[in-house]
Amino acid sequence: MTNTCHLYAFALAATLLVSAAKAEAEEFGTIEEAKTMLDRAIVQVKADKSRAFEMFNSSDPRFHDRDLFVFCFGARDGKFTAHESMVTHDVRKLSDSAGRLFGERMFAEAREGHTLEISYLSPFPGTTFHVPRRAFVTRVADQVCGVSAYVYNGPGSPNEYVGSSPY
Repeated sequence: MTNTCHLYAFALAATLLVSAAKAEAEEFGTIEEAKTMLDRAIVQVKADKSRAFEMFNSSDPRFHDRDLFVFCFGARDGKFTAHESMVTHDVRKLSDSAGRLFGERMFAEAREGHTLEISYLSPFPGTTFHVPRRAFVTRVADQVCGVSAYVYNGPGSPNEYVGSSPY
């Protein structure tokens, strides 16, 4: 009887650990979800740019999910037209903790019909770590729009991913 109780306790503990790891992994959006959100944003900008910016800036759930959100900036002036907190700021001034001017790269290299992938270091919520984040950006008429996601997205320490930076 004791072995049966131990077996049930072990099975319950294993189930709880797997569930906790899955819940932690779902706290942040994935790279695939970021790409899918960008595809939806492109369609919306092409259909009605003004309405798209309204939806992006009001955190419409189709364009804002956990840490994922759509951002756009003018292809000519670099000023954010859609962002959760930086509307009117210049994308070209964005740099990461390693001093990389990733915003300048977004501005200079985005092309219509091509999704550019730019990696940079970003603060990881609830920690002092700066971990790799990947932005997917493309030009849509007179705008450049994108969505970014953490490369780290699961159990373990985010510090493990600092050394795996794609730089």
